[in-house]
Amino acid sequence: MTTDFGQLLTAATKWDAMAGEFKKVEERYRDSVQKITMGGQTWNGVSASAAHTNFAGTRYEYTAAQTQAKAIAGLLRDAHEQFTDLKKKVESARDDAVKAGMKVSDEGRCTFDYSKADAATANAARHDPDLKNTENAWTQHIASAVKALDDADQGVKIALEAACADGYGDKNDTTFGTGFNGAAQGDVEVYEARNAESIATRLAGGEKIPPADMAELQRSFRDNSGKPEFSQVFISGLGAKGTIELTNRLSDEIHVRNPANKSDYTDLQKGLGATLASATKDPNSETYKKFRAEMQKEGLERRNTSFTDTRLEKVYGYQSLVTLMSQGGGDYSKQFLHDVGDDIMKAEKDKDDIWVMKGGEYSGERTGWFANDPMDGLLGVMSHNPEAAASYLKDEDRMKHLMERNWEVVLKANEHGNAVHYSPELDKDDRAGFSAALLAGATGIDPSSETPKFVEHSADNKAVFKNAISEFAEAGDDLPESLREPMSTILVNHSGTVHEVTSSVDMRALPVEQNDMYEVIKQVSKDQEAYGNLNYGINKAMVNEIHEPGQKHPEESLVRAGRTVGFLEQARTDAVGPAEQAAWNDKWIFDTAISYLPAYDSEVQAGFDYVVDKWLADEQKHIDKEFADGSYEAYETRNGQMMGLTDEWIKQHDTTASRLKYQETMDEAAGAGAARAKAVAPPESGAAQ
Repeated sequence: MTTDFGQLLTAATKWDAMAGEFKKVEERYRDSVQKITMGGQTWNGVSASAAHTNFAGTRYEYTAAQTQAKAIAGLLRDAHEQFTDLKKKVESARDDAVKAGMKVSDEGRCTFDYSKADAATANAARHDPDLKNTENAWTQHIASAVKALDDADQGVKIALEAACADGYGDKNDTTFGTGFNGAAQGDVEVYEARNAESIATRLAGGEKIPPADMAELQRSFRDNSGKPEFSQVFISGLGAKGTIELTNRLSDEIHVRNPANKSDYTDLQKGLGATLASATKDPNSETYKKFRAEMQKEGLERRNTSFTDTRLEKVYGYQSLVTLMSQGGGDYSKQFLHDVGDDIMKAEKDKDDIWVMKGGEYSGERTGWFANDPMDGLLGVMSHNPEAAASYLKDEDRMKHLMERNWEVVLKANEHGNAVHYSPELDKDDRAGFSAALLAGATGIDPSSETPKFVEHSADNKAVFKNAISEFAEAGDDLPESLREPMSTILVNHSGTVHEVTSSVDMRALPVEQNDMYEVIKQVSKDQEAYGNLNYGINKAMVNEIHEPGQKHPEESLVRAGRTVGFLEQARTDAVGPAEQAAWNDKWIFDTAISYLPAYDSEVQAGFDYVVDKWLADEQKHIDKEFADGSYEAYETRNGQMMGLTDEWIKQHDTTASRLKYQETMDEAAGAGAARAKAVAPPESGAAQ
């Protein structure tokens, strides 16, 4: 911490000066010595030819010496910049620990500083059972910052050694391995990338890598994976073929060959993923263009791996790439995600069963890591970038392809006597990536987020919503079960639009077609959890509209609420039959729906909670089969919910009026909503038998 890194700049200046001196010597040599062997002189013959070669070689060394000196100066300045920045981060980490009440030793060990704590705080610390963990956490915080500085130091060492190593120069280089380096560069990351690429290439080729080289590769990724000056050189050198072969080797070591000691390979996998993401950030870079062009070829090549060999299969390059992207992590750019998605889509359009594989299921903790369906896997990766998912899925042609493509990607073995026949079927994680990307694209929320929050919808989010409603409605009863629950969450997230469409009398200017909305709600309502999510969320939209200030015709919000209730219940009845026939016996849970709802003020929230309680009471009655004879209209099953909405409306708009008047208004509106649902339903729809 007391090292003066300014000495690096002083040394860099001297190396620049040395380059200048070498230039002067080179020019004098050129004009006074080499000149006699260059045209216009009387010296000829074998000795003249030999002298010409030797003199040209000597002059080359003077030129190479200038290049090497300038490169070393650049490396020293690069080192100064890195070390200075990382030293500040170490100091900041130490200061953070001190502010948190820690005493930091010269070795960076943290212990609670009782000398600076008041009596109460000190007493609490002495009785804190988690104090040791807290101290260790701060020690690790500082150690991580120190480790980053040490990693940078190792990188500079590699770069300086490489810059000083002579290699093949131009045609005049006569001192291979013993002279100056005419190809030296002043960028530390370039040398680190070349060294890392060398180790990675040997690892990908199946060599047993010494522990020191493994540690160096891990360090290089840890220190540089997010830096384009490193990642682009590394990926360009490794190429698409090398990247695929390396990720296959890492996957085999992690999951097949060496699972007991997989942590080293898992770290490398994460480093490789982050490096690929960094290298492909700029779609205009030569690295990006080269990698994509190579991938379009290598992605369709099949290779043996230990994992697929046991299943009598080979792995496509695109399966390997998406496995890396999903397992290795990395913040991939929107353009790269789109381009990889489109290239995979093109491949499966040319051969719709391209990803079909034997070997049982490829899902769950044991085998779900492998992206056997790279299209679905890529969509899963894309879901972590909601903006990318939205701009991808707003395209109608892409959405239509995803709805119609071959999703039966697993071959099931069927034994018939001594013969085995295979039949295609869905994998256990059917459409998991597609579902996640749809959620992200339509809502703007990463579904993997631990704390998802509602965001205002962009034009692309709205376009994905409209696109999904249209395609799902067209699918009708063929809509896959795996898409019902995610679609219900999307409907919850767009509950204002759903309420607008289901409650409207005028069908001329709706954001989506009313008949399409009916069909989607009907399909969603076939699943209890999906149905619960939707209806839980729609209650909030209705209550919020009732609470909207400045309504010129407030009774319209009551009528619209009634029409929506009737519309939704009729759709549910057409999906699964009367409520008591639905066989829904599970507890109602709405954790997912809550996260996707917009936040409202406390008054709206209180009204919402009240209406939800009434609705849930209705649903429980249905489960308890209180309406056994089935002789009621669909909307009548929600009487408690309807009266709860009416109570909320009266509280907001007309506390002195006759309750019966508005209850009748609600009742009539619910009947009208149910009638509208019946009217827009296609001819084959109707109450389930």
